[in-house]
Amino acid sequence: MPLSPEFWSVELDVPVDLVPAAEEMLGEAGIAVSSYEVIRPSVAMSPDWRVQVLFDAPPDEKDWRKRLKAVAAGLDIPAVIRFAHLPAQDWVRHTNTLNAPIMAGRFFLYGAHDAGQVPPGALGIRLDAGLAFGTGRAPSTYGCLQAIDDLCRVAQPRRMLDMGTGSGVLAMAAAKAGARHVLAADIDPVAVAVTRNNVRLNGLGSRIGALTASRPDDPRLRQAGPYDLVVANILAEPLCRMATGLSRLVAAGGHLVLSGLLAKEDHLIVARYRAANMHTGGLSLARRIPREGWHTLVFKQRA
Repeated sequence: MPLSPEFWSVELDVPVDLVPAAEEMLGEAGIAVSSYEVIRPSVAMSPDWRVQVLFDAPPDEKDWRKRLKAVAAGLDIPAVIRFAHLPAQDWVRHTNTLNAPIMAGRFFLYGAHDAGQVPPGALGIRLDAGLAFGTGRAPSTYGCLQAIDDLCRVAQPRRMLDMGTGSGVLAMAAAKAGARHVLAADIDPVAVAVTRNNVRLNGLGSRIGALTASRPDDPRLRQAGPYDLVVANILAEPLCRMATGLSRLVAAGGHLVLSGLLAKEDHLIVARYRAANMHTGGLSLARRIPREGWHTLVFKQRA
């Protein structure tokens, strides 16, 4: 197969909530604008995404440094700028390698090009992350998948909530592992659309509903609860803000799985959710799942 053309890129690091604004500011430049998550196990939470502009000829570095500094100033963030040359290669093969299937517990996550490769006994999930977060490769997502698998082996939830669903991977994992009624919620309508598409691809439309919601006290989430399993793979700061609301959604004897936090943020989250017990009653930390500098926490609600 002939090699694809070579490319050049310029990149700007931004917090996740500013990705759409940065893409809009840079949307007319180059031949393509994209964004992706940056895993930083030893650095503070943000900026945590990278906006990349691709070119088919070398860009003017001096001009682009000036332009990106102006964009960063407009977004009120530090100007973390990178330039790179992407040599010609077989991009289809390269992309397929990056998106190779992964196993997390019983779950086998794969893309369209690996359809039909699900190992015997595995729970296959076809996943197109699209513009939403959640490919299963992030340590926090992996930890949640492991927690869901372990909990569902013991008791299959009647109701499950995936708060901050992204691509819907955790909601689909719970449904595949036996959860009967699953609700996937996200603040981003694009993520909800991606989730609905993934749910359709996996034939789970009768068990998973998806909606746009930004807070655990959303009346629609409360009405559908309480939940035997609540999972929130977000970031430490919003997890702290949601402590009381998320705790109230967990049914007696149910579990709450939290992730998206660095190891050094673990004790902050545990303390915040213990404080929330003054309002909700009986959450206690049951397990930690560490992976590559990130932690997944599993809490159990008193029966």
